[in-house]
Amino acid sequence: MPWERWRSTGHRDSGAVAVETAFVSMLLVILLFGVVESSFLFKDWLAVSSAARSGARMGASQPRIASVAGSPDFAQLSANQVTNAITGLIPANLVKVWVFKASGTTGLPDSGSFVSCTVCVQFVWNAGTKSLTPSYSGWAASSQNACPGDPARDSLGVYVSYRHSSPLGFFFKNALVNQSTVMWIEPTTALVCHA
Repeated sequence: MPWERWRSTGHRDSGAVAVETAFVSMLLVILLFGVVESSFLFKDWLAVSSAARSGARMGASQPRIASVAGSPDFAQLSANQVTNAITGLIPANLVKVWVFKASGTTGLPDSGSFVSCTVCVQFVWNAGTKSLTPSYSGWAASSQNACPGDPARDSLGVYVSYRHSSPLGFFFKNALVNQSTVMWIEPTTALVCHA
C-alpha cells in the first residue's frame, strides 16, 4: 500500500532531521555566543577609547604643571583621569598608560614608536595603592612648548592598553584593547616665548 510505504519512509527521515537539527542548533549557539562576546569586547573598546580621550584632554589642558607642594603633575593628572573614565571596567586590568610627547605629523611618540618612547611618562597599575603609578618618567613639565601662536607647540598623547576579561570566556579571553589619542597642548601666557 502506498500509504504504508510513505509512513515508513517518513519514519526514517526523522532521524536525519534530528541530526541536522543538532548540527544547526550547535552552529546557532556558537554564533550567538560570538555575537555576545563581540559586544562585550566592543563595549570595552569604547570605554578605553573614551578614557584615552579624557586623559589626553586633561593633560593637554594643564601645560607645564609640575609637582609642586605635593600636587600631581600633568602626566599624573592624565593617568588619574584615565582611571576615573573607565567606569564599568576593572581598573586592575589596565596594562599600561603612557602620556607621551607626540609628533605633530604622525601622532606617534617623538621616538617613532611606543616601544622606544623616551619623551614620555609610563604608568602601571599598582595593586597596593589601587592607582596608576609611574614606572618611567622622561618628560619634564618644564620642557613642554606651550607658547601661544607657536606652530611648533607640543602635542600630548595618551596611550591606554587594557586587558579585556571575557565574561563568557570563549573567544576573546585576555585580548588586549589598545587606544591612543593626541591633542595640542593648550597655550599658556605664563611663559616667556620668543617670537
